[in-house]
Amino acid sequence: MEQFTFERLEKLVGDNMSMSLDDGTSVDVEITGVTRTGTHSKTWESFALYLDSSGLNGAVEQGTYLFGHDSLGEASLFVSPNSEKELEVIFSRKVTHA
Repeated sequence: MEQFTFERLEKLVGDNMSMSLDDGTSVDVEITGVTRTGTHSKTWESFALYLDSSGLNGAVEQGTYLFGHDSLGEASLFVSPNSEKELEVIFSRKVTHA
C-alpha cells in the first residue's frame, strides 16, 4: 500500500481505478481528488482520496475492497461512502525517516 502516496495519487486525478465488489465483479471508479487532512504533519502522512462512484448507484457499503491501477498495482483499501456518488479513502501513516 506504500505505492498509494499523496504525490502519486494527486498526479492521477481524472484516471480510473478498478474496484472489485463483493459479488466478484469489477467496476471502474474515477479519482476525483486528493486532499491533505488535519492530522498531516512532519511525523504523519495523512490524506483523503475521493472517488466518483456515481456509476454504482449507491450500491457500495463501507468496507474493504480491492483496488487496482496500472501505475500503482493493487491494494485493499477501506472506503466510506460520502454520498451515492462519492467514496472516500483515508490514509494515515507514521512517517519513517531513513
